Amino acid sequence: MSVQVELKPDWARVRFNSVEPSAEPTFADFHYFWLRHNCLCLNGCRHTATKERLIDAAVVPLEIRPLRASVETSSTDGTPAVSLVWAPIPTKDDTGKLVVSDEKEHVSLFPVEWLRENAYSFEREYSHELPPHDTALVTIDYSRYVQENGSLSEIDSVQYKAALFDKLQKYGVAVIRNRGDSTEDIIYDFIDPSADVIPTHFGRIEHLRTGNTENTNNDQLGYTNSAVRLHTDLCYAEEVPGFQFLHCIRPADVGGENYFVHAESAANYLKTEVNSRAYELLTTVPVKFDRKQANFQAQLVSPILRLSDEIDPETNERKLAQVRYSYFTQGAQTKVPFSQLREWYEAQQVWDKLLYRDDFQLKAELQAGDVVIYDNFKVLHARNGFSGPRHMAGVYLNSADLWEHLGAAKARAGSLEASA
Repeated sequence: MSVQVELKPDWARVRFNSVEPSAEPTFADFHYFWLRHNCLCLNGCRHTATKERLIDAAVVPLEIRPLRASVETSSTDGTPAVSLVWAPIPTKDDTGKLVVSDEKEHVSLFPVEWLRENAYSFEREYSHELPPHDTALVTIDYSRYVQENGSLSEIDSVQYKAALFDKLQKYGVAVIRNRGDSTEDIIYDFIDPSADVIPTHFGRIEHLRTGNTENTNNDQLGYTNSAVRLHTDLCYAEEVPGFQFLHCIRPADVGGENYFVHAESAANYLKTEVNSRAYELLTTVPVKFDRKQANFQAQLVSPILRLSDEIDPETNERKLAQVRYSYFTQGAQTKVPFSQLREWYEAQQVWDKLLYRDDFQLKAELQAGDVVIYDNFKVLHARNGFSGPRHMAGVYLNSADLWEHLGAAKARAGSLEASA
């Protein structure tokens, strides 16, 4: 295998020359900030005479990424080298002040043997990809299952629900286009007629719009036209509904787009690719969630990332069971010692920055009749601010009811296909 370099979102993988099978490591991973800090060039990064480092780690942005990469042949000894091209960064002058270089690009050239000798992560066994961020992956067009007379045959119905089962199991969220006007009818896309929705202190069905008069305790952000940032619902409740769906009755005139992040995937990515200490703090430090309204109050203390007692046999570690994340119901942090509070806030900020990366988010602009359903244990949801009479109907569902109903449809679809 020839030398190769692969640019990942937050690090590079270098594959070394090897003859298969080989006892030598075949690849290693390198953070981009580490590579930029360890640039070997004599053009500002190393002293031209002594070859000592000049670049200060403090000036290298932790979010830095190369513009491009290639494998070159060294002009000195003809051996392979990895070339990384960067945008210029400010550096410190002889007085300690930050100055901006006039170079348009900065090139780092690393001999492959130097990378091998200085590698700190050979052949990582566990790594995680980015959360799903292509909305097409989670989208179902209901109209393709509907016959000309507007009805669904049995096979169409079970195939539609089997598709829902697959999307929710794999991605935790599904966007259903052209579903229809009746919120009550849509409820039974997801649960049996013998089951019912989960009512909350807002009511049985929430009508998320300005000027709301249908629901109780409507003194909350959802009934305004303000942006609502990424969160899970009812973090302050002992028993949290497993699923919620939003049915678009009327879109906003301007704004109001929804977006989602598969928080389980994001947490795993945080743990293995970005900052394991931040993950540790978010899974262990208790947070008080406090929903305080004029006529209602509830509190609950839990880490943002709650681990289960179940051990993953592959990693021998506890699995993530639930994400509780809600900036608008997060109470004052009183559980962290003074000397550790900054570290905990930094962990939250690392987590938050990941969630708001474009390559972490699924974005959906819902039209009248569209529906989005998501796992409230694993998926964060949000909306942009808006103008105009936007109206969404929100409904909570029990996870067991949903999986029983969709699972039965999935099984029935399989048997119908087998007998066809």
